[in-house]
Amino acid sequence: MREPLVHFLLAGLGLFVLFGLVNRDDGDSDPDVVIVDRDALLTFAQYRIKAFNPTLAEKKLSGMSDDELRLFIDDYVREEVLHREALALGLDEDDYVIRRRLVQKLEFITEGFAEASADLDEAAVQRYFDANKADYYVEPYVTFTHVFFQTEDRPRAQARALAEKELLKLNRDAVPFAEAPQHGDRFLYHVNYVERTPDYVGSHFGPPMARALFELEPNDFVWRGPFDSPYGVHLVLLTTNEPGRVPELAELEGRVRQDAQRARVREETEAAIADVVDAYDVRVVYERDPSSAPIETEGPQ
Repeated sequence: MREPLVHFLLAGLGLFVLFGLVNRDDGDSDPDVVIVDRDALLTFAQYRIKAFNPTLAEKKLSGMSDDELRLFIDDYVREEVLHREALALGLDEDDYVIRRRLVQKLEFITEGFAEASADLDEAAVQRYFDANKADYYVEPYVTFTHVFFQTEDRPRAQARALAEKELLKLNRDAVPFAEAPQHGDRFLYHVNYVERTPDYVGSHFGPPMARALFELEPNDFVWRGPFDSPYGVHLVLLTTNEPGRVPELAELEGRVRQDAQRARVREETEAAIADVVDAYDVRVVYERDPSSAPIETEGPQ
């Protein structure tokens, strides 16, 4: 699959298959006759299930009831007849939508060949993971609950004094996580925050308070504060504080393997298409009008 000639042959085969799908009739066939044979239905089924897989299409056909098969054949005949009528009227000429669809079909077929060869060994998966570790970074997160004292109807100094008094009471009575909603004022957002990232916490409490929380050691039994937010004053019971990390491959090998296979399919598909393009003699005869100036765009060129 890494030989350019193989890529070219596969792409050529894709073109041949595509041509066969689009042009079923030979010169001796009657354009008013629609032959509904096994190959026609298998091809139709593959487009319906969006998978270029004859075995899967065969399974779909064989699993249909008589009524389902009859409706399926009716759908095929309807589509085939309308396609022929559209071609007879020349509706495909100079139609960019049809052009793009044909290009997408060939890309789809070429991608199917690439998928067939995209099995990766453990070493390949490890190399992909090592090269893309940043994509799997797990952000730091905290789990906490809080008691809120609003400053909309009272001075911040008064809210802070109330919070300091309440802090003593919460720790003296060993108030647990679940009882936090029974204390303080109603907060604009939530009372409990479970496994939330710095950005999320910062969006609710402001960056300064978020930074302060992520610097705390977790403790299931000790309330701390007061902490200031744009909305008031808070007392916090922080039970989890996990730093950011890159997980080991073993933790998410299935996900990494899928990502690596998709990347391999993209690479093989683009390489096959590039080989086909390289086989053409491309001659650019367009010349810019000297009187016209290039259109300037923002950002780097």
